This record gives sequence, structure tokens and C-alpha cells, in this order.
Amino acid sequence: MKRHLGFVILIAILAIAVGGCAPRHAATPVPAPPMAPLLAATPVPTPPRGLLPAEEKAAYVGVDAAAVAHIASTERMVVRTASLDLVVPDTEKALADIQAMAHELGGYVVSVEAYQYQEGWRATLTFRVPSDALDTALERLRAMATTVRWESVSGQDVTDQYVDLESRLRHLQAKEKQLLEFLDRAEDTEAVLAVYEHLSQTQAEIEQVKGRMQYLQNQVALATVTVILTPDVMAQPLEMGGWNLPGTVRSAVEALLDVLEFFVKALIYIIIVVLPTLILLSLPVVAIFLLVRWLVRRRRRQ
Repeated sequence: MKRHLGFVILIAILAIAVGGCAPRHAATPVPAPPMAPLLAATPVPTPPRGLLPAEEKAAYVGVDAAAVAHIASTERMVVRTASLDLVVPDTEKALADIQAMAHELGGYVVSVEAYQYQEGWRATLTFRVPSDALDTALERLRAMATTVRWESVSGQDVTDQYVDLESRLRHLQAKEKQLLEFLDRAEDTEAVLAVYEHLSQTQAEIEQVKGRMQYLQNQVALATVTVILTPDVMAQPLEMGGWNLPGTVRSAVEALLDVLEFFVKALIYIIIVVLPTLILLSLPVVAIFLLVRWLVRRRRRQ
């Protein structure tokens, strides 16, 4: 009996020991990493909204934001040109009206070429007007014409070229300033000559860049318009026996006139230039021939 009682007491002590140890082990907290709360609470910075891609790039990679803003805000520089082929009632009147219109809109006439045919005059005129008045000029040209046979309006963007020239000009002017400072500090003649040579070359490049910039400014400020004027009579097709022969006979006659003109000019050159030259060159030959002939006859007589 005592033996069984001791065994029971031993089992009870072991159960109490195991029960007391288990709660303490389960209650032991697992320490969390000390940086986890800080990382979770730290907000991730986001780039400001509303920026253009170029400005956003400048903000993050250190590009000059002022330069980017200058390029983005630069007004586009476009060189505008137009060409028209017009049929008009009277070519001479249309020429006078177009020249007056060009001066009225603040422009000027560049060139006029006129050709007279049996049916009338055909002309080609080129003029320039301010770019903002180009649309007005085109409307008035269409109003003058009986028929607009062909029209073309185009533009060339030269903004990149102008911005590059501005950048190059700033660089050259900074270089010129440094060379002037070197020239003031130069003491011996050799150094002065070397600096002066570089300075002269730099100043020449500056003038070239300024000239190119002024040329682009002028091309952008004034649009160029080329107009071909044909009278109604010459524009009418020829109809013979139901055939439509637009200008074929006229072109053949013009070709014949060109050939005749060539032969007449060639004859004039032969008479005025070739014949006198041949006469001058033949005089010594004729003189020598006559002299030899006279000597031979004299010898025979002796």
C-alpha cells in the first residue's frame, strides 16, 4: 500500500511541475525587430504632381530647371512658304494688284518674270509679307483668280536651330570675355599675339552666329509667296475634231521659235565674232604665201 501511495505522490509532483512550466513557456513573448515599426511608419516620398516630364527629370537628376523652362516656353519659329498657279482674266492687271497688295500688307516684291505670247502675258511673281498676313494674302489671291489650278502652303520649324545658335552665341561670348581678360593680363608680345589671334577667330564666329540668327528671324517674320499667272485665253484647251489638245500646238510653236532663235543668235555670233577672228588669223598666212610666191617667181626669172 505504501508503495502504491509513493508512486501516486511522485506522479502528482511531476504533473504539477509540467503544468507550472508550460504556462511560463507559452507566455514568453517573441521580440519583434526594433526597425519594423519605424519602416512601417515612414512614408515613401512621391514626386510632386503637375510637373512636365522634362521638369520632373530636372528635379531628380539635377538638370538646370531654368534652362528646361526656357526651352519649354520658347515660341515655335516656323518659316512659312506658299505657291499658287492662278488663271486670271488679265495678267498685267493681276501683277499690278499683287504688287500693290504686297506693299499694303507690309511686304515687298522679290522678283517678277513676264513672258509675252501672241495670246497675252504669262508671269511669275515672288513676294514676301508678314507671316501673320499670309492667310489674308492667300484669300485675296484666290479672289483675283478665275481658277486656282494649284496651291501649296508649307512650314519649316527652325526652333531647334535657333535655340542651338543662342547656346553657341552664349558660349562664344563667354569665351570672348575670357580672352579679353587674358589680353589685358598678357605681358610679352608673343602672348599678346597668341591671345589676339584666338580673340579675332572667336569674334568672327560670333558675327557668323549673329548673322545666321538674324537670317532665321527674317525668314520667320516674313512668309514667301510665289504666284504663276496665266491669262484665260492661254489656259483654254484646244479642241479639234473632238480631240482635246491642251497646249500641244502652242508648245510645238514655242519649240520652233526657240530653234529659230538659236540659229539667229548663232549666225550673229559667226558674223560678229568668228569671221573677224578668222580674218585676223589668216592675214599672216596670206602674207607669207604671197611672199614665197613672189620669191619663187623672181628666182625663175633670173
